[in-house]
Amino acid sequence: MIFMPRTSPAKTSFEAMNRVFESRDELIVMLHTGKDTLDAETRNSVVTLHDTLNSLPYVASVVSPVIDHHFTDASLSEEISVIKRHEGQWKIFISIFTTEIPGRSKIEHIESLLSASGMNYDVTGTAFLQKRLVDFILQILCYLPFISIFLILLVFRFQMRSAKATFMSVLPAIVGAVWTLGLAGWIGKEVSIVTAVAPIFTIVIGSADGLHFVSHYIEARKRNEAKKKAVSSTLRLVGVPMIITTLTTAGGFLSLLVMNTDAVWELAVFTTAGIVFAALATWFLLPLFLINVMDLKTSRIHLPPIGGKAIKRQLWGKPSFVVAAGITILALIGFPSVKTDFNPLSMFKSSTDVIKSAEAIAEVQGGSLPVYLFVRHDNDILNNELRSGINGLCDSLRHYGKVLSPYDVLGRIAEQPQFRMMRYFSSEHEILTDILQMEQLPFGYMINTEQHAARITVMPFSLSSDTLIAMKKIVDSAGIANTDVDITGISYIMEDLNRRMVGNLKNTLMLSAGIMFLLLFVSLRRFVPALLSLIPVLITTFALYGFLGFSGLSLSVVTALVFSISIGIGVDYAVHLTYTALKLKDVHKAFDYTARPVMTNALGLAIGMTALVTTPLTIHMNISIMMWVAMMVSMFLSLSLLPTQLNMYFKKKNKYPDGT
Repeated sequence: MIFMPRTSPAKTSFEAMNRVFESRDELIVMLHTGKDTLDAETRNSVVTLHDTLNSLPYVASVVSPVIDHHFTDASLSEEISVIKRHEGQWKIFISIFTTEIPGRSKIEHIESLLSASGMNYDVTGTAFLQKRLVDFILQILCYLPFISIFLILLVFRFQMRSAKATFMSVLPAIVGAVWTLGLAGWIGKEVSIVTAVAPIFTIVIGSADGLHFVSHYIEARKRNEAKKKAVSSTLRLVGVPMIITTLTTAGGFLSLLVMNTDAVWELAVFTTAGIVFAALATWFLLPLFLINVMDLKTSRIHLPPIGGKAIKRQLWGKPSFVVAAGITILALIGFPSVKTDFNPLSMFKSSTDVIKSAEAIAEVQGGSLPVYLFVRHDNDILNNELRSGINGLCDSLRHYGKVLSPYDVLGRIAEQPQFRMMRYFSSEHEILTDILQMEQLPFGYMINTEQHAARITVMPFSLSSDTLIAMKKIVDSAGIANTDVDITGISYIMEDLNRRMVGNLKNTLMLSAGIMFLLLFVSLRRFVPALLSLIPVLITTFALYGFLGFSGLSLSVVTALVFSISIGIGVDYAVHLTYTALKLKDVHKAFDYTARPVMTNALGLAIGMTALVTTPLTIHMNISIMMWVAMMVSMFLSLSLLPTQLNMYFKKKNKYPDGT
């Protein structure tokens, strides 16, 4: 639910429908009888299960083969049936409509009741997906941060050749991550799929300044400077860049607040807090430790094996512009192919029980996660013209999925012999009204005559954006007199978010770029260097767009987060190089100072984020893949294109020292 936009047409319609029918969610259960006959034992088990589920205080109604405490073989619908024979055995479907979105404990209780029936089962629905997300998040929190930290430390250790130096580099980021989790605990914030990875993002981004600080400190110690003097000279060189990078990165994440979803708000707030905490730890705790606690024996520390000499030798000058132009052209080619398919099921890997259950239900029933037609008439929901229009609309929608309409069900019942005889004495409207008043029939979740509303269930064969958009076009063009018809459901709420993603991300990136340029200009006090520092970051962002188009990964509320992360880290690299070059008035020396920590940080963070591949969630895997692209592109541009541009700037500056 955290991914749902705060406002959207589909959400407004969905909430209105739930108020009318006094329900909040639908769980769909498929029981596997394992038998080719519906014997007495199976029937009794289903009746007992139905009655038990129906007695739960948070259950509004239960739809199953059980009517009035008796198992019935009669099906109210040919398309979406409560009993189906599939591959030689009977499958029994139960829909559980709840008055609230059940929490984890309630879903576990329902699953225990299903297990007690003695039959295997598959289940799907929003509440079940949320429950499984929580299960996965609890598992992730137990191991993922530690794997990520271990991988980052491994790369840093390989580069820095010192366990102590490595530990000191990451210490501020780890402290910031711990403080962030503590803040979440103090304010009573529940752990979500987003806050679960916020500490990892803090470590990923916050370790950059620590790495720069320790690297420069080691350089100072190698010049035989005493501890205090080494810390002092390091702060003079990187102190201001650390302040700038903290402000620009925090500003970049806070720009995410323009997006209309709680998930992004949470990430923006908690990651910003983590970045600030990590910065405070770098400014105050790191010098304290280096002076009073940790003694780095610089005689044992050798230069990292990867220092950037090859980049300087091969990519400075014209090759850097060729690389930048190539990345931009590829991005332009891939950009038109960017898609925005993001639905509740797309968050899970195909190996999870969530997807396996959804596929099993879809194989038998035609679809797994339902969407709904919410029909409201001015004064009579049983109006002949309305019923005719809805029947035609349902026929059009059957091209995209199975449809369960109360009007079809009423028509099937009205064709029974006992009701056909009544047509000689009563109008069709009166017959349908009498049928609706039969308490043993499950019409309460489909028709509300008092509020002149109906709910029609559609089980789409696919939840892709193309399918959802096509069905919505059919519904919007129905044009039934005196009737409002909306198509809604969790999938459509997510689709509303998908449609806004490109616009939201564009606004976010523009705002982020504006904030960063302003902060860079104020901090560096030079217009051209501030602009040059931003160019590699903008190209990296565009490259991510192109990669989405080529790879087929969807632009979603989750993958959009990588854009902000890449901007934040890319600005870190650019600021350290630009500020050092301006201070030393030498790009070559600045490169020698900053190249090693930049490369170490980029490789460490890309490899560290690879830990996300181990989770059961595709969204985490997508973040990992995009982080590799962002880190590699950002690193190469920051160490090739940016120094080339700065060299040109200094040459022009020296040629025209008076600014003419």
